[in-house]
Amino acid sequence: MKINKMEMNGYTLYHIPNKKFKTFTIGAYFFRPLDKKGLVENSILSNILMKYNQKYPSEQKFSHHLEDLYGMSLYAGFSRIGLVNNMNFIIRSINDKFLENCEENLFQEAVNLLNDTINLPYFNEEYFALEKSLLIEDIERVYDNKNQYATLKFVDIMYPNETCKYSVASSYQEAKKVTLDDVKNEYEKLMMAKKVFYVIGDIDFNDVKIAFDKISFKTYKEEQLNFLDLETKQIEKVNEIIEKQANKQSIVLMGYRSEIRENDELYNGMFLLNHMLGGFFHSTLFQEVREKHSLAYSISSDYNSRKGTFVINAGISADKFSKFKNIVNKIIEDYQNGIIDDDTMNLTKKMLINAQYKLADQPSYGASAILKEVANLKEKSPEEKAASIEKITKDEIMRAAKNLKLDTIFMLEGTLWKYLKIKNFKKSIILKY
Repeated sequence: MKINKMEMNGYTLYHIPNKKFKTFTIGAYFFRPLDKKGLVENSILSNILMKYNQKYPSEQKFSHHLEDLYGMSLYAGFSRIGLVNNMNFIIRSINDKFLENCEENLFQEAVNLLNDTINLPYFNEEYFALEKSLLIEDIERVYDNKNQYATLKFVDIMYPNETCKYSVASSYQEAKKVTLDDVKNEYEKLMMAKKVFYVIGDIDFNDVKIAFDKISFKTYKEEQLNFLDLETKQIEKVNEIIEKQANKQSIVLMGYRSEIRENDELYNGMFLLNHMLGGFFHSTLFQEVREKHSLAYSISSDYNSRKGTFVINAGISADKFSKFKNIVNKIIEDYQNGIIDDDTMNLTKKMLINAQYKLADQPSYGASAILKEVANLKEKSPEEKAASIEKITKDEIMRAAKNLKLDTIFMLEGTLWKYLKIKNFKKSIILKY
């Protein structure tokens, strides 16, 4: 994959030429250190920027403008990468090379739109109040969703003093207190953040440079950006917490810590281990826990390569909790002792390799490669990824498994009689946050 790169006026510009797409994608990343208060402000800010600007000061006018540009789409949002908050903008459009009688230069129009979105915000008290109320409603809905609530409590327990525990969902009180001035201040900080812009598609690099030459920012403020979260705690004992709520089933999360991050030599082993354990229907946890022993309605695993944590998530009956833990512990011990099924390993490798090639055909692959470069994490080609997956040995999987240390077990125990009796069950726990 060819990547052109150049330094512009206060930002870095990447260009990935690709003639396979009839569309083009323009995006931007704004990177700032993660903080709890900023999560709320960025959530509201991204929605304001996506819906309104000074040229089109209403959601309806903005939407009509996009329709006039052959259905061009605009997205603004934010994500977390390690201990970094990433405000991101994405514009997708049909390439006018493939349109008959199209008089507009859609690429230039898209660049103009991105510039207006970022540099011409429309801050309005009425719109702010609306977005704030919608955010508060979204947070409240999290507490009504048992799976989301269980995850939130699990994170709070496992990471009591670590920055990674911060989320919009856990920022209820911050959301209630936030003001329009707070959002404006966050916007000013964003304008001084590290910025990366990119273009993916069949667009000539000279045209890219000409279009983006009109976009400029002040030199960004240097800030510590930790794309890998190295914060950790020493495990003295396994923390096991049970909370009872009215629900049809119980939800269990088992959290493990490891020293393995994305840049570690055992990353490939951990990557494959995760998918062998809980990534597919043929995976060990699904087959042993759900199919063979009928202990779970659902079960999966997730490995956070930026944090080095591994989490098993399952829906079970409360009376099966003890047996469930014993079988999961036995499965992990088997992997740590090198008891690894060849068929499971080979099928998982095959499915992961196929997924790599499918991913390479998406514009998001190029955007991911740029993120990796910014974070000083080399992005491999699909061919390189496929080769590295194929080469993973049982020994690497075993060593990765041995690195797992059980930290926290949290069960949201469902109490069926309460669920049936109390139809309008309300939680006061939300007031804690």
